[in-house]
Amino acid sequence: MVWVLLFVLLGGGILLGYMYFLSENDHLQEKQLPCRGLVANQRIHLLFISDIHNRKLKEATFQKIRSVDLVIIGGDFVDKRTSYERFMHNLSILKQWGAPIYFVPGNNDHEWKYGSFLDDLIKEEVIPLSNEDAYVELPNGTPVVLSALDPYFMKPNRNASYIEDGKCLQILCVHDPYVFKRMNHESKGRFDMVLCGHTHGGQIRLFGFGPYERGGWKMDGNQSFLVSEGYGTSLFPLRLGTKAEIHWIELTSEK
Repeated sequence: MVWVLLFVLLGGGILLGYMYFLSENDHLQEKQLPCRGLVANQRIHLLFISDIHNRKLKEATFQKIRSVDLVIIGGDFVDKRTSYERFMHNLSILKQWGAPIYFVPGNNDHEWKYGSFLDDLIKEEVIPLSNEDAYVELPNGTPVVLSALDPYFMKPNRNASYIEDGKCLQILCVHDPYVFKRMNHESKGRFDMVLCGHTHGGQIRLFGFGPYERGGWKMDGNQSFLVSEGYGTSLFPLRLGTKAEIHWIELTSEK
């Protein structure tokens, strides 16, 4: 009986150690996508990261990324555990390329303990988008329209107007993919790319089952749809059957 108990305890300890390892083991996901919103010879290197929560970004991982034209943070950049020092460290990692950085709110960003989170982002030259759109001309001259949905209302709510420009790449970012799925068909179809997070891919999956579907890419006609499994974790720093992800996306014209 004692040996059985010791075996169970040892097995449990090994499993927890493995789950912690998975939660700290970065996966840099690289993907090349042709987009209808880009014309010949236009190219964008986009970095998308979501659900950092209380994790510290690993410098070694981000040093592998040589070129970034645009950074989008897809929500849950912080939670109630995040220190100001960690917030500043993580921002410094994402600012290293000198690319414009946009932030779309998540449900846990409200837990920031140090005042107005959006004001602190603005001080660090990060641009929050909350139920609004932004026309962005990147340093390489490529125009992009970014739209963001914020059901958590970190800014006063208004209906996003969705800047329509057939000559521009149109990107929508919304933290929770369920919010996008509730949109009407016409509103969904105007975007070339949709970026989401929130689900962590279920974070801990047993025998392939979890509270949410696995993350990943889906294609619907000319529209690319990504649900990231996120970089950090909620509650416990443990994963099983999911990946801690950063997404580097090279966007090119369809021709």
